[in-house]
Amino acid sequence: MTNPRELLAEASEDATVVPLFVHAHPDDETVQTGSLMAWLAANKVEVQLLTCTRGEQGEIVAGVLPESTTAGELVRVREDELARAAQTLGITAAYVLGTPPARAVGHQRRDYHDSGMRWIAEGLAGPAEIDDPQTFTASSLDDEVADLLALIDRIRPSVLVGYDRLGSYGHPDHVRAHELADEAAQAAGLPLVEVASEPGADGFEWFDLSDQRSTVVAALRCHATQLSVVDGRIVHVGGQHQELPLSAGLRRIR
Repeated sequence: MTNPRELLAEASEDATVVPLFVHAHPDDETVQTGSLMAWLAANKVEVQLLTCTRGEQGEIVAGVLPESTTAGELVRVREDELARAAQTLGITAAYVLGTPPARAVGHQRRDYHDSGMRWIAEGLAGPAEIDDPQTFTASSLDDEVADLLALIDRIRPSVLVGYDRLGSYGHPDHVRAHELADEAAQAAGLPLVEVASEPGADGFEWFDLSDQRSTVVAALRCHATQLSVVDGRIVHVGGQHQELPLSAGLRRIR
């Protein structure tokens, strides 16, 4: 079976490599796969990004925005942060699920809302108590798959890239994004590459991407409402510390 990084980066004489990354919220693209995306872009690969929600439930790092910032204003800020991070990483094109062309043909735009989360154990997230039928996890997976398939039909990616079944740290939207990528890949007949949730996880091929450090740090700093980079580590809005994502564990599952 093809090395997963080769599948993402090496074109053949009759095929262009176009990986489509499926992420849950703005900042996930950088926190989870920033070094991989930057490495691909540096190697002239047309990296495409689908973000499934606009991060409406995200907390705000103290002092970055006025205390009077509304939910709608936060969404606009996070959209701008995402756009600047994508440009920094070298992403060719970025889309949001439910917004054309990532919307089933014949349907009006639909916004899938951030489902939120709560910590149920150290480093493990679980569902939040949110009564909103428009959240990503409360919405129909069949509808979401139809939206992603519409985008696939439009941009013709050669491979999908998504979370493994753990969804990085268990966030319900990450788990749903895994399900979405898996079902859409099956329906479209595309290979799927999963990104390991846990450092050093068995069954994945691990790649050192530390040469992308400066690009990743610059992209992380675009998401100032959600995190800071302090002493070479990510400090999330909730106070959690994380090492810079300078390696990737990849596994091709089909």
